[in-house]
Amino acid sequence: MATAAKNLIPDLPLRLKALRFMIAGENQTSFAARIGIEVKRWNNFERGSPLSKEIAILLVQKIPGLTLDWLFLGKEDGLTRTRQLELADALKAVAGAGKPTTSARAGR
Repeated sequence: MATAAKNLIPDLPLRLKALRFMIAGENQTSFAARIGIEVKRWNNFERGSPLSKEIAILLVQKIPGLTLDWLFLGKEDGLTRTRQLELADALKAVAGAGKPTTSARAGR
């Protein structure tokens, strides 16, 4: 029996969870609807299934200030300072490092 391919990009599932948290809080359903994909598909990405180029580009198109470099590599270079802070705060929240200190959901 074949097993599902796992994501080869370290921390990508964590960044995807942080992105969702920043935009929609805890709700995968509203986030998936916002970007136009099925909840099950989004859940698979958060659980480590490879993120397709198609979905990555869709995310960048739908979420102002998001870059492919941050999504795939975690590089903050192309992000605005505000977006850097929002995403860093969301990463802390989803990683269990405590509650956000700034408005992580301000990116809506």
